[in-house]
Amino acid sequence: MIETPRLTIIPLTLDQLHLHIANKYDLEKTLGLQKGYRQAVEPVRSIVAYFTIPRLQDPSLDPLFHTMWLAIDRERKQFVAEAKFKGEPDETGTIEIGYGTYPGLHRKGYMTEMVRGMVKWAGQQPGVQRVVADTEAENVASQKVLEKNGFRLFDQIENMLWWETTM
Repeated sequence: MIETPRLTIIPLTLDQLHLHIANKYDLEKTLGLQKGYRQAVEPVRSIVAYFTIPRLQDPSLDPLFHTMWLAIDRERKQFVAEAKFKGEPDETGTIEIGYGTYPGLHRKGYMTEMVRGMVKWAGQQPGVQRVVADTEAENVASQKVLEKNGFRLFDQIENMLWWETTM
């Protein structure tokens, strides 16, 4: 669990991931939270079903680097954003992060705060030296999240921009 000024960021267990993609409010009920804007939509549903859940079932993998993390606004008692790492550090100490804010909650600083908390947590994990993320060239909001968290642009492949920050 990660605490930031407004958020509690939790890594979902295997059972919680199943509730997450069921797209009902059972996950909120089990955690004593209010219904909010959380929706498991494509491509997140498929990523969780076909990649995240199988990886969490593999005991040789560190679940914290493969599960979905959800941010809870403690005052609202609601989920407000989600993110995930895309695996353990590689041979260079690099991990990748992906993230998203729920519709209706954009431009409130949740994603900036969540990414900040997750990058700080990642920097405290053995073997993590660098965090990378990609954004589409037209996704200025996502680029601002990365810039506010000290990421710098290091590559562009067609319409995809690649960002990095080092520990």
